[in-house]
Amino acid sequence: MGRQAMPDDGLLERLLTVALTGLQYYARTGELRKPASYRLAFRELGLAIGVRAVDRMWQEAGQDRLILSAEARALLEVLLDFVPLGDDIESFWRHPEHRHAATWAEHRDINAVMLATCLAPDGFLAV
Repeated sequence: MGRQAMPDDGLLERLLTVALTGLQYYARTGELRKPASYRLAFRELGLAIGVRAVDRMWQEAGQDRLILSAEARALLEVLLDFVPLGDDIESFWRHPEHRHAATWAEHRDINAVMLATCLAPDGFLAV
């Protein structure tokens, strides 16, 4: 997008709109208040990585390295409110006691990869 490789067909705005709807719903469900035994780390960590991408996009747009429509900028600005959610998720799964849950052990490999990506997202979020 920064290199204008994508056509301006409204795809980004549609994706951001759907992301916002999903995040608003997820925040209301209370899933993040449940114990580790009821949670799937790889899904949550994927969400944490995604909200970090929102922050990255906002920074890139602010430095004029990413050209966004007014609608995309407005959506990103609202989505920024969810960036702390990613920090909360990362913090939860960094605690060793949470990684003793059966839900962690059952998916240990992907959970470890997702946690590592969450801790050092540059290799994933940057081209």
